[in-house]
Amino acid sequence: MQSRVQESTNHADREHLDEIKSIFDEWVSPVTYLLGNHDVATHSKDELSEILDQDRFHGIVWIDNQAYVYLDSVREDVGARGIIGPEQRSWLDDTLPSDAIVLSHHPLGPFSIEDNVWFGNYPERAYPWDRQETLEILQKTAKASVSGHIHQPGRTAFRGVSHISVNAVSKQTPKNPVSGNYARLNTGESLEIKTGHVE
Repeated sequence: MQSRVQESTNHADREHLDEIKSIFDEWVSPVTYLLGNHDVATHSKDELSEILDQDRFHGIVWIDNQAYVYLDSVREDVGARGIIGPEQRSWLDDTLPSDAIVLSHHPLGPFSIEDNVWFGNYPERAYPWDRQETLEILQKTAKASVSGHIHQPGRTAFRGVSHISVNAVSKQTPKNPVSGNYARLNTGESLEIKTGHVE
């Protein structure tokens, strides 16, 4: 599940974070938080780590022999722009399991964004600065990457890796403040994604 806090004030965002945490504390399966750029608007990563009780925002989760690698592509000081960074890339290069599915807020695959209301005029804000360097690691063994930053659904293949973009749960466009979108990934024999919409 992908969710985000729409930044407003420190106090309001803290209430939203506490609500999200209380919901997922009752979830039937383990939960790992993947940060988006809006999540660090009013709270630092250190604060989010304490609130969400998660010591870091990159790592590996294994589910039924499938590795899910989650990356932290968010920088607190650059707004919407993303970066994986040399330290995390080095960790990824040393750790990436075979056929892993890599989760990142910012997309790692190339998507057509020229008509994108958020990033069409600012493509440099859509992708991590070091996307090429990260892709060079992924193409060795990763099965797919999944992201959500660009607010549009899509699927493409690049450098032998399948790349999936999931539409935003919240703002799909500036005029649509709550979209209710969700996606479910089936990692069986073939990689399938099912999208839906909740009112």
